[in-house]
Amino acid sequence: MSDGIFSIRERHQDGRYRLFLCGELDMQGAAELEAAITRLCKAGALEIEINLRDTAFIDSAGVKAIVSAREQCREHRARFFIVPGSHPSPKLLFEFMKLDGVLPWEESSARDQ
Repeated sequence: MSDGIFSIRERHQDGRYRLFLCGELDMQGAAELEAAITRLCKAGALEIEINLRDTAFIDSAGVKAIVSAREQCREHRARFFIVPGSHPSPKLLFEFMKLDGVLPWEESSARDQ
């Protein structure tokens, strides 16, 4: 589990990237996420998954980074989706902001474990 410090753990196979976000996605973490998405899109990623399984908190900068990630992926024709986490706060924030129906969500699969 997370202790609040933000980190991104990356896995990839055949142009498909899975970004596991851990900790608190705030202004500093948002900049790190945006840089990672830019790097992957420019490298020709076919798919980018943002996994929030271990994300305890997201602020407005984090929400902006995730929405921006979706747009970058769309521009680079990469498939993009978000896997909700075990902490209810991030998903509730997206629901409160009416983004839960706008952003592509997929449930976690056995390969996440």
